[in-house]
Formats: sequence, structure tokens, C-alpha cells
Amino acid sequence: MSRYSATERTGINAVESVVVNELKWIFREQPIADMGIDAHVEFVEGGNPSGKLIGLQIKTGKGNFHETKDVYVYYGDDVHLDYWTNHSLPVILVAHIPETKETLWAQVNESTVERTKKGWKISLPKTAKFDLASRDDLAKLFAGTPRQQKLRQLAIHEPLMRHVESGRKVSVEIDDWYNKSLGRSNIVVYVHDEKGNETVEMEWMQWWTGMDIEEVIARLFPWSDAQIDHDFYETHSEFETTLEEERDAAADIDNGIAELGANDPMDDWYPYTDNGETASYRLELTLNDLGTSYLVIANYLDEI
Repeated sequence: MSRYSATERTGINAVESVVVNELKWIFREQPIADMGIDAHVEFVEGGNPSGKLIGLQIKTGKGNFHETKDVYVYYGDDVHLDYWTNHSLPVILVAHIPETKETLWAQVNESTVERTKKGWKISLPKTAKFDLASRDDLAKLFAGTPRQQKLRQLAIHEPLMRHVESGRKVSVEIDDWYNKSLGRSNIVVYVHDEKGNETVEMEWMQWWTGMDIEEVIARLFPWSDAQIDHDFYETHSEFETTLEEERDAAADIDNGIAELGANDPMDDWYPYTDNGETASYRLELTLNDLGTSYLVIANYLDEI
């Protein structure tokens, strides 16, 4: 079975273009371990990421639907419906029809679907355009108390927390465009297996204003403590500071030779490469008290 479809790629690109260029929100494709969510969209308020998310399932091409004069009807199985309706995020189904260049949407919940003998169906009216005109209606889907939004964010990252809990490594790549008033970075999250082999788990473009990268990481991964990925820096850093030198500096502090301060190399974040415009960082994520506590609660909720 082919893992790549040009048709599917067309739909994802079309939806991303609407989200980024028209709605001015953040689009994060979820190509890894796809369980029925193709992308997350983060609501942006006044140019700042809000932490409020919805999930998107994108279907491309008329072949996925039964077309009538006014609607496209999607038929699904109960496994996917149960996954979407029980998801920690509101989920919308987006239909991209390359033949007519239409992009339509509908929220998936028990009130919008109709049960059938073999599963269920949902209708996407041809008037329900996924575009700037639908921004207000789409924005309502992000609703939720701050507590609910925070819980949703933690639930999305639970697999990463489990990975760290198991003793394996999670790292993040982030760039700092320090000459720009509007921060931006291609965020890449890597998971490492027992042998140290890394795989991309998540990747998206992040925009921010009024924050440095420490604050950005704290907001994106509130369950973690982040520090320089020393193993990565040992082989990739273009600067002279080495892991051995950092350990020597830490030993000096322990022996009272140096004072712990803002320039402590074991505490500071510094880039492994800098081209004069962009500084690149690789950080390792470990569980903090919030992450550990969340997993305890998640274990309790999963008990039968």
C-alpha cells in the first residue's frame, strides 16, 4: 500500500494555505502515527498563539463522498467516529474537491452525524466554505475554559511524556530569528529509541511576538524541563564549548571555585549554530512536576 498520495497532498496543502494565509492561524500537520487526525490548528489572538486547538481530518477528492445537488455526504465507520467524538480536541472534517476547487467543512459530533445500519454519515453543505468568511464560525470551536484548553494540550502531548517516562529521549529543534520583530521557527520534535536513533514525531511552523525562545518552549511544552541536548551539541556545535568543558565548569562551581550565575554554561541555553540571522538550538525535554503529576492522573483515568 502506497504511503504517499499526490491527491491527499493537494488537499493538505490547500487547507494549510487557508489556515495560514487567510485565517492567520497556525497549522501543524500530524503525519506521524496518523490515527485519524491530519492536522492541529491553533487559534491566534492579536498576533499571539493562544494555545487553543482543534483537530482536522482532511479528505481530498469526490471519490470520498456521495455528491448531491447541495451537499457532499461522507460515510464513515464507528471506529473513526468514536475516536473523533472522544478526542480531547473538537474535530472538524474538511473536504477538498480539486475538481471544483471547493474546500468545505463540518464539525464532527453526535449532533452533526446520522447513524446508519453500517456506520454513520455526515453532510457537508456546499455553502459551508472553509475560508476567511467562515472564520467566526470556526473560531467558536476553540471555545473552552482555560482549564479545558490546558488539559487538551497535555492530552495531545501524553505520548511524548510516556516516551520520556519510559527512559527514552525527546528533543526539540527551534530557531531564533533574533533580528526579526516577529519570532518564527520551524519546530521539530524528535523521539529517540533505545539505540539513540531519532525519528521526527511532530513538525510545524510557530510564530510568536513578545517572547524569547525560553518562554515559547515553556508555553509549548509546559510539562517539561528543557535543557541543552548535550550529546547533540558534542558532535554538532560549531562553537568551541564542549560537554567536557561544561562539566569542568560545573565541577568548579561545586568546588567553590566559581560562583553560580547567569553565565553558568550548564544552565544557559546557547545555539549550536548561528549564521548571523538565525540561531539554532537543540533541547532535550525531561518531565517536570506537572508532567509527572499529569501521568499519575492519566493512569487513574485509564483504570477500568
